Amino acid sequence: MRIKLFFLALALCLITAALPASAAELTARQTAEAGADRIMALLNDPAFKDPATKPAVRQKVEAEVLQLFDFDEFSTRTVGPTWRKFTPDQKEAFKTAFTDLLRNTYIDTLDEYNGEKVRFTGEVSANNGKRVEVQMEFLTSKQAYPVAFRMLEKKGRWVVYDVLIEGISMIKNYRDQFRDILSKGDPQTLIERVQAKAEEQKTKKKEKK
Repeated sequence: MRIKLFFLALALCLITAALPASAAELTARQTAEAGADRIMALLNDPAFKDPATKPAVRQKVEAEVLQLFDFDEFSTRTVGPTWRKFTPDQKEAFKTAFTDLLRNTYIDTLDEYNGEKVRFTGEVSANNGKRVEVQMEFLTSKQAYPVAFRMLEKKGRWVVYDVLIEGISMIKNYRDQFRDILSKGDPQTLIERVQAKAEEQKTKKKEKK
């Protein structure tokens, strides 16, 4: 259940991050709520449940995410201090591989959506309001799971830079994995491992079809 919850919330996070530049006129919570409304509308659209039109809906979600999500911020935070040792080419290669990994992992999880809802419960500000943790609950038919978006304002819009599921940080989860790989190898080793994992997920998707 936690894996399903994690990636459904991640999908919600990515759509939230894809709001237009004018979103900075909203509060972080308002931005997150608008993003939640958008992803839930897509998931509840009859076209998403129709095998004939479902691929088009999924492509719409994916295209919006890949166009607008700030993977510079995401990549920097997941790799940690070692990011400074990456060459410009390695940074681009890592961002591409990591984008592919997330896309190949979470998109299929959307197929498991079964009417879950999101209820916003509060927010906590830090750094003079420049960083905000928006708190919510992910509601299934049996239980409510605590979820939080950590957001910052960047280049005129609020972006999500971390997601917490039951207190577990998405960034920390990846950073721990990447730190272990980097302790035994160099940046290129990490890039190749992420590329391989992304390809593995892509193969699994094809086998399900």
